[in-house]
Amino acid sequence: MKKFILLMMAIGLFTFSCKNEQKEVKEEMPVESYKLTQLWESDTVFTTVEAVIYDPKTDLIYVSNIEGEPWGADGVGSIGKLKMDGTVVEAKWITGLSAPKGLGIIGDKLYVTDIKNLVEIDIPTGKISKTYTVEDSEGLNDVSTSADGIVYFTDSQKGVLHMLKDGVVSVVVDSLQGSNGVFVENDRLLLGTWGDESLTQYKFADKSISIVADSITQPDGVEAIGDGGYLVSSWKGLIHHVAADGTTSLLLDTAKDTISAADIDFVQDKQTLLIPTFFRNTVAAYSLAK
Repeated sequence: MKKFILLMMAIGLFTFSCKNEQKEVKEEMPVESYKLTQLWESDTVFTTVEAVIYDPKTDLIYVSNIEGEPWGADGVGSIGKLKMDGTVVEAKWITGLSAPKGLGIIGDKLYVTDIKNLVEIDIPTGKISKTYTVEDSEGLNDVSTSADGIVYFTDSQKGVLHMLKDGVVSVVVDSLQGSNGVFVENDRLLLGTWGDESLTQYKFADKSISIVADSITQPDGVEAIGDGGYLVSSWKGLIHHVAADGTTSLLLDTAKDTISAADIDFVQDKQTLLIPTFFRNTVAAYSLAK
């Protein structure tokens, strides 16, 4: 009996030692995390900068300027342009809008939400080519375009997601928890929802809605970085990295300086994040690296 007890104690000590060794090895393994480093910040010539988008065809960044009331039909909003080095090309390239917000590009067309309208701009001529009025809408916000030519856009005031397909606007899903940012992928849409402070997914196949990541305050822009992960901006001034498994990490915090981070864009081939700073009236660029 004594030999048996001694044998069991030896086995127990060996097992405990192995577990500790495994734990120590696991803890020593390096974990790579992303870092953001500021590259430049534009001059303060824009006004209440809500959204940015990079156009690889023109190698320019388009900027939406609300300028007046955030939801006021005052006709003072505009779209500006700047280069990828932060040089301003034209602060007010397209004028006569009210409160322009989200931006999306399909070919030579730039799409922008403007309260109750989705406005189509012909980029080569710099002219508004079409305006789609969305009946019963209250506050159109972010835009994302698909490879097959569909424009998806949110109504953050009503919690609705719309789409423009073949010249017709329709509702994709409603009853969202304050839908703001939107990003389209092959099989799903990712949405930043303010009501539950989450990154939410809507799957095309079964029309299901589920949470990808939570505890993201005021989620605004959503962008893929190309490795299965995403960058999500918070209007108050935060940038989170969301891994493929939903794990989040905070990469940037400018809230303490009262600098917002509104509807971002990420240029994958340049590994550059573009941040519209809203009331600061600038666009800031950051490099993303591990």
